[in-house]
Amino acid sequence: MKWFLNSLKKLAKRKLFWVLAIVIVIIIILIIRSAGGPEVEYITEKVIRGDLVQTVSETGSVKAATDINLNFKGTGTIVEVNVVEGDEVQQNDILARLDAGNLEIQVRQAQANYNMALANYNKLIAGASEEDINVSEESTNNAFIAYENAKRDHEALLNKIEADIKAYEEAVKNAATSLQDTTNSYDQTILNSRTNLFTSLTSSLATADHALDIIEVVFNNKDLEGGFSVENLQAKISADHYYDIAREELPKAEDLLDNAKASLVKEDIIKAATDNLQALDTTKKSLDNTFLALSASTTTFYFNDAELDAYKATVKAEQAALDGAISSANNNYQAWLNSRLTFDSSVNTAQGNYETSVKNLETALANKELQIANSQSAMDNAFGSYNLSKAQLDLKKAPARSVDVAYYQAQVDQAQAALDLAYKNLDDYIIYAPINGLITFVNYDVGEQIGVGLTTAETKPVISMLGKGDFEIEVDVPESDIIKISIGDDANITLDAYGEDEMFYGQVVFIDLAETLIQDVVYYKVTVAFEPSELDIKTGMTANVDIITDKKESVLYVPIRSVKEDEEGNKYVEVLKLGGPSKLDIKTGLRGDQGIQILEGLEEGQEIITYKKEK
Repeated sequence: MKWFLNSLKKLAKRKLFWVLAIVIVIIIILIIRSAGGPEVEYITEKVIRGDLVQTVSETGSVKAATDINLNFKGTGTIVEVNVVEGDEVQQNDILARLDAGNLEIQVRQAQANYNMALANYNKLIAGASEEDINVSEESTNNAFIAYENAKRDHEALLNKIEADIKAYEEAVKNAATSLQDTTNSYDQTILNSRTNLFTSLTSSLATADHALDIIEVVFNNKDLEGGFSVENLQAKISADHYYDIAREELPKAEDLLDNAKASLVKEDIIKAATDNLQALDTTKKSLDNTFLALSASTTTFYFNDAELDAYKATVKAEQAALDGAISSANNNYQAWLNSRLTFDSSVNTAQGNYETSVKNLETALANKELQIANSQSAMDNAFGSYNLSKAQLDLKKAPARSVDVAYYQAQVDQAQAALDLAYKNLDDYIIYAPINGLITFVNYDVGEQIGVGLTTAETKPVISMLGKGDFEIEVDVPESDIIKISIGDDANITLDAYGEDEMFYGQVVFIDLAETLIQDVVYYKVTVAFEPSELDIKTGMTANVDIITDKKESVLYVPIRSVKEDEEGNKYVEVLKLGGPSKLDIKTGLRGDQGIQILEGLEEGQEIITYKKEK
């Protein structure tokens, strides 16, 4: 025994021993795996090219924006105050004015200098010739242009008439063919619309079934269970309720669709389509309430913000896919119902086109000679007018030199710049309303002196106002998302008071540098400013804010759930090869709401594994 142990210790020190041991372990594992186990069904999707948007979604409440403080840029004595506290003002209204006597004189002087420079320039361009010479020259030029136009029009008319007649003849032929083709296409039209309907119904059922699988994954996540929908229990109840109904409706809808495909009876197709749309709508209600439940969920030690956001993004992507499936199914259903009516309309249109083309040809042939005669007469008259005008031009022209034109043009430009500067300086002595709003404070009266026009701790603004309809939303963004947000990012906003169908727009205007602790979780306050709206918005309204943090146009992307990461941090997806999954390395870019951008490793339309389901 002692000899055996010593020999084993010597073998353990050799690399070959460990290599053989690892190989034996791998073989044992493979044997165990191949011995049995459940059969796996692989769900695949194609790599998509499209627009990819990344958003950060949070909830806050509407509040009024801060006051706007207005001051003069210049100094002097106030001579005019046109508002009092409580006045409503419009953008660019003059609210107050300083004494600017010298500047007003400078503006008038600059205007006079500009008028003089412009008059000198116009005089140079007019030249030193007498007025009758200029009139004669202009008349000659106009007459020549008129003759050239008439000649060109005549030649074009001849070509057009011949081309029109050929086109009308071809149109008659094409219209007759189109009428015949339309008449013969009745059966094909019905067949195509029915085929499209069956295809869209089949695809929509698969989309709905996949959505229910995603909902089931969310429901069955034990790590999420503790915080799932705690802030909105009704959302979870509704999601679960509609999920159960949808699980019953989908198989029935599939059976009805199979029956409709077999019978091709109109009533069976209508029943299959309506039940399919009902099942899709029930699935959508479950999916929508699942997203609301996730949005109302709180994170825990076992389920963090990143995992919750990933679930939300996955459900949001399923919502978009299901909306598309519902829209496609409904559109194809309506198309099929209207196919016979469309056919009648098409035949009538084709018949009308044929009759119109025949009339156009008859009219063109009847008017051909008259059009040519009128065009020839107009060309002859234009040529005679040109010869008469040319004979009257006896004096030579006296054009200005280019160097003189440039000099006087420079004087006009210089005078214009001086005038613009004078007006700008004058504006420093006037306070304009920057936006529509309400005056809240007027801190100075006529006759008071104004120093430097900047607000400091020692000076008060001349006028304060609040923008009309000027609101903002303050939301708490977790530290995992704050690095995605920048000032100026656009935001889509919905208010609970107006529902999801009414969309408002805004921009990120402020990001707090200091953190805020909420239940020991780090958040940062982000302020989103509203764009003006005609609707009645009140402070305190609950606002749902989707901040657009990034966007990529026409890029390749795949579902988030299909991207995996190995122990070294390398990203990969799986594709079907020889009936099983095969690893394919990729490089990823933007992680958006619809999926993850693919930079390298995949091509558009390529099939990848997105879900594994044990049969």
